[in-house]
Amino acid sequence: MRRILISLVFVLATTIFFLTRKNRNEFEITGTTMGSIQYTVKYISDEKKILKNEIDSILIQFNRIFSTYIPDSEISVINNSEGRINVSKEFGKLIYESKLIYDITDGMFDPTVGPIVNKWGFGPDKIDKVPSEAEINQLIKFVGFDKITYGEGHIYKKFKESYIDFSSIAKGYAVDIIHNHLKLKNLTDTYVEIGGEVRVSGKNIKKNNWVLGIREPSFDGNINLSAKVSLPNMSLATSGNYLNKYYVDDSLFFHTINPKSGYPAYTNMLSASVFSDNCLTADAYATAFMAMNFKDSKRILNSLDNLFGYFIYMDSGEARIYISDGLKPYISVNEK
Repeated sequence: MRRILISLVFVLATTIFFLTRKNRNEFEITGTTMGSIQYTVKYISDEKKILKNEIDSILIQFNRIFSTYIPDSEISVINNSEGRINVSKEFGKLIYESKLIYDITDGMFDPTVGPIVNKWGFGPDKIDKVPSEAEINQLIKFVGFDKITYGEGHIYKKFKESYIDFSSIAKGYAVDIIHNHLKLKNLTDTYVEIGGEVRVSGKNIKKNNWVLGIREPSFDGNINLSAKVSLPNMSLATSGNYLNKYYVDDSLFFHTINPKSGYPAYTNMLSASVFSDNCLTADAYATAFMAMNFKDSKRILNSLDNLFGYFIYMDSGEARIYISDGLKPYISVNEK
């Protein structure tokens, strides 16, 4: 009798194992958002639980709040207003989080720098000559998160000319929103990526950590990986000057603007890859670090418990790599 019971238990356990293995599938949804930015959503499940129109609907609503290209979006209405303005919960969250990071980075992360970014030709319109000192001085008077306050469901703009643009963290926040939607569907093994900003949870189809790649800075358009990271339940955002640049009168200009000076940042940072438990935070700090030098970026990175970093920077004419100690067990750097 005992042998029969043991045999039955073994058969039952084996059957459950193979049934579970058989039903474990990877589902993938792809599309575009925020204009022409590509997104990819993957999840591991025994059945299809998410439809593409669900993801698209969430992203369409996101754009109705945060897109400066939609004339009647919430952010467009706010940018054309002054004084006390009621805002949605989603908008309030980005204002609140942005102010925290603005303070920690001493103003180097600043979503009000948009008009100067546009003036330098990194917005919807390109330029054929660089802006004058007078033009920069006129705009910079309205730049600074100290000119906007938030509380009790509303913001207060000191100047109507102050302009908010969350494009530097919008992708990261959208990734978090999609991630949370999957979580509400009881999906725990997920991958969400929008325009290179990624958040993963659980395991991939092979029951391993999801593997994320970090691009090597390249000014010729070639895409090579500098490193691969196998990290559980983490977000990754990468910012690099090589991703957006142009020439005017034989001079090369990069898209990262110093919010304090109003001019392109002069920095020895080539790229900043930041890991955090949420993609909004990773995206914001990756942006801020590219406006700073390596020394200050490293100091702020190491002062925060919830961040890891992979920096590529110039030192004595050579490209060097810095890796946070907490990241080293999970990362594999490609050999040259």
